Amino acid sequence: MKIGIKLTLAFFGIAFLSSLIIGLIAYVRGKDALERETFNKLTAVREMKATQIEDYYNGITDQVRVFAGDPTTVFAIKRFRRGFQTIDSAFGLTPEKMEVVNARLRDYYEQEFLKRLNGGQRTNAENEMPADTNARLLQYLYIVNNPNEVGSKQKLDRATDQSPYSDAHARFHPSFREYLETFGFYDIFLVDDSTGKILYTVFKEVDFGASLLEGSFKGTNISKAFLEARASDDKNFVKLVDFQPYHPSYNAPAAFIAAPVFDGDKKLGVLIFQMPIDRINAIMTNNHQWAKVGLGESGETYIVGDDFTLRNQSRFLIEDSADYFTMIRNLGTPPATLEKIRAFNSSIGLQEVRTEGTQAALQGKTDSRIFPDYRGVPVLSAYRPLDITGMHWAIMSEIDEAEAFSHVHQLRSYLAWGFAGMVVFIIIVSLIISRKITKPLKILTYDAMELARGNFDVEIGIRRKDEIGILALSFRKMQLSIKRLVEELREINHNLEDKVIERTQEIHRQKEMVEEKNKEILDSINYALRLQRAILPPFEKIKSHFPECFILFKPKDIVSGDFYWMERTGDELLIAVVDCTGHGVPGAMVSVVGANGLNRCVKEFGLKRPAEIMDKLSELVQETFESSDHEVRDGMDMSLCRINLRTLEVEYAGANNPLWIVRKDSSAVEETKPDKQPIGKYEFRKPFTNHQVKLAKGDRIYLFSDGYADQFGGPRGKKFKYKTLQTLLISLNGRPMEQQHLVLENQFEEWKGELEQVDDVCVLGIRL
Repeated sequence: MKIGIKLTLAFFGIAFLSSLIIGLIAYVRGKDALERETFNKLTAVREMKATQIEDYYNGITDQVRVFAGDPTTVFAIKRFRRGFQTIDSAFGLTPEKMEVVNARLRDYYEQEFLKRLNGGQRTNAENEMPADTNARLLQYLYIVNNPNEVGSKQKLDRATDQSPYSDAHARFHPSFREYLETFGFYDIFLVDDSTGKILYTVFKEVDFGASLLEGSFKGTNISKAFLEARASDDKNFVKLVDFQPYHPSYNAPAAFIAAPVFDGDKKLGVLIFQMPIDRINAIMTNNHQWAKVGLGESGETYIVGDDFTLRNQSRFLIEDSADYFTMIRNLGTPPATLEKIRAFNSSIGLQEVRTEGTQAALQGKTDSRIFPDYRGVPVLSAYRPLDITGMHWAIMSEIDEAEAFSHVHQLRSYLAWGFAGMVVFIIIVSLIISRKITKPLKILTYDAMELARGNFDVEIGIRRKDEIGILALSFRKMQLSIKRLVEELREINHNLEDKVIERTQEIHRQKEMVEEKNKEILDSINYALRLQRAILPPFEKIKSHFPECFILFKPKDIVSGDFYWMERTGDELLIAVVDCTGHGVPGAMVSVVGANGLNRCVKEFGLKRPAEIMDKLSELVQETFESSDHEVRDGMDMSLCRINLRTLEVEYAGANNPLWIVRKDSSAVEETKPDKQPIGKYEFRKPFTNHQVKLAKGDRIYLFSDGYADQFGGPRGKKFKYKTLQTLLISLNGRPMEQQHLVLENQFEEWKGELEQVDDVCVLGIRL
């Protein structure tokens, strides 16, 4: 590149870079300040809405507790129970009257309820109607024969009959209805403790008179709330269950809160409130006035349940439903889900929000990050878990990144236009200055090129007193000695070329030797890998015994010091996870000794109990290593189980490694502790302990080495630890084992990051 161009670029670069750096600093500082301010605003909105929601649920908890203990409620449930039991005789029910009741009730279900039913499996009226005669009669009196329209059935205080039930209804219904309307509940239920029948409901839907212990209501979330309140002897007990589609409410999402009703120390029944979704929507959407709380044109706050679906309406469904449906369809939302959202005009319990923020918040983390939201749009998000007893919810406060940084983007445009004008000015000034400097240099350059071509007689005519003149004088002096120097350089160059050729040949020979040795070593290790794989039981064999299982097996090097082992004897199956001393080739060699020893213990010595097998294996390992001329203290840690596939009884013994059990409906890890001694040589050895555990269908067991918990990583380079692993396994309760394997592997890789894997990893999970 010519010096004129260099000077022009130098002048231009200095001026341009100075302006660019100042502009970039202003832009970055502005963006950082705006990002902090936006996150602060989102955090403030999040905390405000979280406090409102938590206070709202705490208030409801206090209300249901107080209402359940109110003498009026106690007296009402007694009267409604007696009236429910005698309604048929008090009504004078005959077979002819019952035929009329059934026909009218069937017409109501077919013409009113089933036609209004959204989503869910379509059935006929007979399947929907309650089986109990008294329940059908009460539905006839208070729903079918009710002159008020659907949605206003609660306005009837008394049916046309003169039964004790209607006397009780006329007395208590107005006050219950007033309480419901005052506090904005969807419905209030009184349920008989012994029969599980809904004795009374304010709103009068098709659950009136139904049983929560059998039929279509068994297993619903209202049934779960009832059963837990019914089972508690604590007068202050309150159970809150999450939103699920509720069939009597036309499959709209419904949540329930229940408390037992006592008369002294005698439990009479259960009081249940059906939670209003509108109140949560009003709080989270700020009554559709998002801008007033600083959420602009694209911000929203929303709640996500533990199933990763919304618990309040999406702002984008409310404001622009057409664009919302187009967007979630393009993101791959199933057509069935789209139809349900369209039918209910609601995203509650249907719109999945499985983002980086919701996953972190449901794991108990509080933070502010930038990531794509459930629309696939980058957002600034502030999230945290909600503190509501009985609910595993997270709250998110978000705004689109484009809107949050719109002012910064304007600043960027202004800076770009300013830079464009300055570039033109700098180029013009740089060209003028560089030409004045480079003109004499061009003349001197021409003379220098002639010297370079071998024209040593060229006349260097520049006569100046500045640096260029001094340079020309130097060229003239150089002419005198250049011939001599050329000859010397040629001789030196020839010698150097000879030496380079000689050294290159030597380096090439050494490189070939190193590559050959490396290939031999790698071939040996790969052969060792094939040998080690041969001693491991195929995963398909394990899966044939346990269809729901996984093995997370990640050697630190090509071969592993960890291994897993399995052997079946009749209805019983022995399975183990073993962690040998060291890793790589040394660890793999110890693993071969361990696997061979386990096979001998079972097949040669006929041992079955885990503790006996481990005692014998320890002797075999000591014998193997003591036969060497050099002392070898290597050993292994292990967990060994004998599982009866028919009775699901498990025997366990462990050397430093425990057995973890997660029961089907439990949210905790049961740990069966191992003996604190290894397999192999140990000065304070004692017989291993045999533990027996009774498991049930659906329980999970986990055997593992220490490689997963000891892995360094995360934002601070700390160990993962066993407590974190337990929390992770609990969070996976209910998921298929294959999905658990994927989550564990992804979590390990994410935790490890760019750090080196410190040890072999082996985790075995089985769902019985």
